[in-house]
Amino acid sequence: MNKKFSLLTVIVSVLVAMIVTFNATFVIMNVQHNKEINSLLTENGYLSSLMTVEQVIKENYLGTVDDEELKNAVIRGYLSGIGDEYSQYMTSREYEAYLDEFRGNSVGIGVNVIYDLVSNTIEVIDVVPDSPAEKSGILVGDFIVAIDGTRVDEVGYYAAVDLIKGDKGTSVKITVSRDGAESDIVCVRDSVAVVTVKHRVYTKDTSIGIIRISSFNAETPNEFKAAVEDLKSKGCTKFVFDVRNNGGGELNSILTTLDYILPKGKLAYIRYASGNETSFDSKESYLDASVAVLVNENTASAAELFAAALRDYAKEGKYDAVLVGNKTYGKGVFQSMYLLPDGSAFKFTTGRYDPPCGVNYDGVGVIPDSIVDLSEEAQKIGFYKLTDENDNQLKVAADALAAK
Repeated sequence: MNKKFSLLTVIVSVLVAMIVTFNATFVIMNVQHNKEINSLLTENGYLSSLMTVEQVIKENYLGTVDDEELKNAVIRGYLSGIGDEYSQYMTSREYEAYLDEFRGNSVGIGVNVIYDLVSNTIEVIDVVPDSPAEKSGILVGDFIVAIDGTRVDEVGYYAAVDLIKGDKGTSVKITVSRDGAESDIVCVRDSVAVVTVKHRVYTKDTSIGIIRISSFNAETPNEFKAAVEDLKSKGCTKFVFDVRNNGGGELNSILTTLDYILPKGKLAYIRYASGNETSFDSKESYLDASVAVLVNENTASAAELFAAALRDYAKEGKYDAVLVGNKTYGKGVFQSMYLLPDGSAFKFTTGRYDPPCGVNYDGVGVIPDSIVDLSEEAQKIGFYKLTDENDNQLKVAADALAAK
């Protein structure tokens, strides 16, 4: 084993990092003295066992150890051992990609895809405007069957998606099936804007605007406001906010969006494991409209906070909102990100956020006012292919608005 990067170095790096916190709204950096680090090592007996293991391996292992892989394995093993299903470790490269996506940008070819279980291929359901995919001629409805010669049906969905990703400026050969014929399309990976909000006028009632929020990142509030203003200009006076399959995102993004929608009052309470608490308020200005919120079992985390806040204001008679769909996932806790000196990072659960009513939904979910299952016909079609004509959950939400 290379002595320049020992297990002790890994452990000390982790301990230093535990004083470097990246949370939803701020970064705090504070370097402690070596004396404090040594004290931490002394107080935790299991660290002595880990160092004993290292010493035995250094003296007896026939093979070689990759220092970087060792560090990654130690940290991932520790996080696995604490029993937190939401903990995660990211290498420096993965963390940079995470930050890019949080800021509303990522490197790729610019397609949104789903897995087609029938053909074991990846179906393109959306192409980002001015993206490498659009410039190269990839179309909505194309089926990606191979990436750089590796067949999707051989490696599976997630491995195939990873193959599409890569460094900016590098090329990737995408083999697509279109109208039964396969062809190769070469894309040059580039920075791609991550669009989290899409909107349209409801085809069956032009007074209703549909706003689909796929996740919440730094740009979501601006995208959301722009969507509302555009729909207003087209005559929409009522809105459906669709957060089905929205896994959540950045807390400030949700709070800023809620502040735009809701009148003055509490938006959320943040309660940390340390015992500290804080709360967030909405200003007086608000979106004067009747709204329906579409949720399902994959609406999770802060997206549930979004729905719950609208529900709570409606119950108090402070806003005209109704929730439609299925009970949500039930994740009412949040994670803090801790930075390591080498640029890698890890996160774990450090608190919970409660909606305006103060009742947390972790492990319970948010129950809609109108519980509506997606019809069998709609399930066969697939969520991402639904239209205004065959989306029965949307129809119930729109009917509720039309009756107002």
